[in-house]
Formats: sequence, C-alpha cells, structure tokens
Amino acid sequence: MLTHLNPFILNIVETMISFFSQWKYKALFVILLISAIKSPSFEFLIVLAFLSAVFFLNQRKQKISTDFFNALFPLIILFGLGLFISFFHSYAIVDIFRDISYFIKPILLFFVGYALMHSIKDSGFIFKIFVYLGLFFAVWHIFDILTYPKLFETSINTLRNNTGLSNDIELIAMIFLFLSLKFSGIQIFKRKQTSYWVLSLLTVSFILYFSRTMWLAIFLLLLTTFGYAKLSSKALKYIGIVLIIFISFYVYLYSVEIKRTDEGISAFLYKMKIAPAEIFLSKVNFKNHANLWDHWRAYEAKTAFDQMKGFQHITGRGFGSLVDLQFKAPLNEKGMRYISHLHNGYAMIYYKTGIIGLIVYLLFVLNLYLFTFYKQNTNQKFPINNLIASVGVYLFFSTLIISGAYNLEEIYLFTLGGFFAFYDKNKKSENQVSIWQAP
Repeated sequence: MLTHLNPFILNIVETMISFFSQWKYKALFVILLISAIKSPSFEFLIVLAFLSAVFFLNQRKQKISTDFFNALFPLIILFGLGLFISFFHSYAIVDIFRDISYFIKPILLFFVGYALMHSIKDSGFIFKIFVYLGLFFAVWHIFDILTYPKLFETSINTLRNNTGLSNDIELIAMIFLFLSLKFSGIQIFKRKQTSYWVLSLLTVSFILYFSRTMWLAIFLLLLTTFGYAKLSSKALKYIGIVLIIFISFYVYLYSVEIKRTDEGISAFLYKMKIAPAEIFLSKVNFKNHANLWDHWRAYEAKTAFDQMKGFQHITGRGFGSLVDLQFKAPLNEKGMRYISHLHNGYAMIYYKTGIIGLIVYLLFVLNLYLFTFYKQNTNQKFPINNLIASVGVYLFFSTLIISGAYNLEEIYLFTLGGFFAFYDKNKKSENQVSIWQAP
C-alpha cells in the first residue's frame, strides 16, 4: 500500500519508522539541535548538553577516534587555560560560572554530537532531519512574514526582530540539499524534483531573513564543501569570481547614497555597507546611539584590548573578567557597563586567555580546514572531509563577527561532532583509542 503513496510522503514515513527504531538517540539529537537555536535559556542548553555528555561517558565500551580527540583537544586547552588564570584573580563567582558556560558549551555539543551519531545507525538521519526541520522552519518563517500586520509598511529591522533574525538549521539544510544533487552518497529524497521544490522554499526563507551572516555562511560552506577551499587552478578561478562579485558589490554600495533611516531593501544594503566599519572602526560618538551601534563590534574589541596590561597579553585575564565599556550602554532596560561576552570572538578569546589562547583557537580552526587536503579512504561519493573543513572555514570568519564557536546560539560544533562520527565510519583503518570507558 505504501508503494502507491506520493514519494515525498513515502520518504517521510520511512524516516519516521527508522526514527522510532532508535528513538532515544534520535529524539535527543533533535531536542539538542532545536535547543541550540530555540532554547528558552542558555542555561537550559548547557544543562541538557552536560547531562547528555554524562550519559554517554557512562556507557561501557565507548571509544573515540584519535582524529576526533585531536580536534577537540584545543577547545579543552582553552577551557583549562581560562579556568586556571581565574584562580589568580578575585572575580565574582557568578561571572566565573558564566564564562565557564560560554567556553564549555562547544566542548559539550561537539562531544555529544559525535557520540550521538556513532549511536545512530541510520547513516542518512543527520541529512534528513536537518532538511525536514529546515523545511518546517522555512514554511513557518514565510507564513509569519506573509501574515505580519501591515507587512508593506514595516521596516526590515522590525520585521526581522519579530519573525526571526536567522536560522542555521535552514542554512545547513540548503547545503545538504545542494550536496545531494551532486553526490550519490547523500540521498534525502528519492526524486530530484522534490529536492528542487524544498530547496526553493528554503531559498525564499533564506532571502527573507536579510541576514549578512547567513549570506557569508552560504558562500563559505558551499565553496568548501564542493572542494574549492583547496588551492588549485579551478578553486582559484571560483574564488576569484566570488571576490570580483564581492568587490563589485561594495563598489556599488559606496557609489550610491544609502541612509540609515531608509526603508525596505535599502535598510539591508545599509547594513551590508557598514559591515567593514562595524568590525574594524572603533571611533564612536557615545551620545549618538545610531553611530554607536554602527561601530559596536569594533568598539567592544578595542575596549577589551585597551584594558589588557603586561603579562595579561600572554595568558589573558581568565574566566570571570569583565570588559568595562566606559559608559552604561543601552544593552538592556537598565543599561550595562560591564560585559563578559563579545561579538568579536577573537577579542573575547584574547581577553580571557591571551595570545596563547588565540593561537590554540587558530590551531583548532586550522586543523579542521586541513581535512580538505586529506584523501578520503572510502566512500568517494560522500564529501565528509570537505564538510569538516567547511566548518573550520566558517568558524574562522564567523568568529570575527558573531564569536564563532562561542556564539550563544550555535549548532556548528554539534553538527561537526556528527561529521567526525561519519569520518570514523568511512575510514578503512580502525585507528581508534579508548579515551574513556566506564568502570
């Protein structure tokens, strides 16, 4: 009877049957994935990830590969360094624990994503669940926009604040669909026509987010997953095309007058135009809130650098240290002068762990990127090396604007853990070591 159903419905039914065969692992994966971007609180996500990690650590005969451990180890070093330095200062306990949660989150999500995908036997689950969730969020997002009161009289900023600023699940779902159209090792829908329809819906939702970060991510992830991050004549050609488009776009932006108060698409173009100044130019007028927000990321970073003294440049100021903004910024209803988390992740890592921590983080990102140069031992129909490298390339750039691995709403480390589980399964040699084993 099922064979007479629409292929799209049949695919969903088969996925649901497979889902319930390992329901506890798959359910936990979905809960963590959604919680990472839609969690009621950051603390809820940390507790959930911590309990999940404890659960897997207590499983018998669990092993992790040396590849995964080598990738995870820099994040552990960063965490340990920040915690160690905090013992030499008298910071408030609440501030120390806040930083602990910031720096332990990527470790927990990376590990749990890896352990879950090793426990889930369905090799296509991660791709299908991202696409189905992405499709759900895309339809929801488009519906919210179409039913928004006075839609055509509302500014883009107001619309985004009320219907959604971004959605990384939708973005990754688009990447998986693009890959499924080229690589036979990734099958999400049995018919390509279905993939095209779903990709179209995701693209519409993607555009309507008007998110600079999502546009950056889609270019970086697509270039890397299709192998163009590895320097070659073909890669240089595509990178050159992207650079020409990028430079031409900014030449156009600076050749026309776009005001901050403009409405519609001009508001988005204005945000694109000020992006470089927002990151690198830190001179602001405190009395002019518009000027302040247009340079906020740069101001945060410069203020943090200016407060570093002596040996702190080497080891940082540790967990619990706060950046003094020099004035009470309107970041909430009461205003805030001291902050712990910065948009510029490099500045935050430097402030907490110094040059040592910054080097360790860059080695972490570099290690991921180098996977694009490794020859895959098995399954040439599945670009797992490039998927791992794509996360490294994305984190290298996103750390500059949304704190990368330490972004409060971030699913890339969780997804990366799943990629490493696939990498293990696709290797011929069983090069695994027992890093933990319950007594």
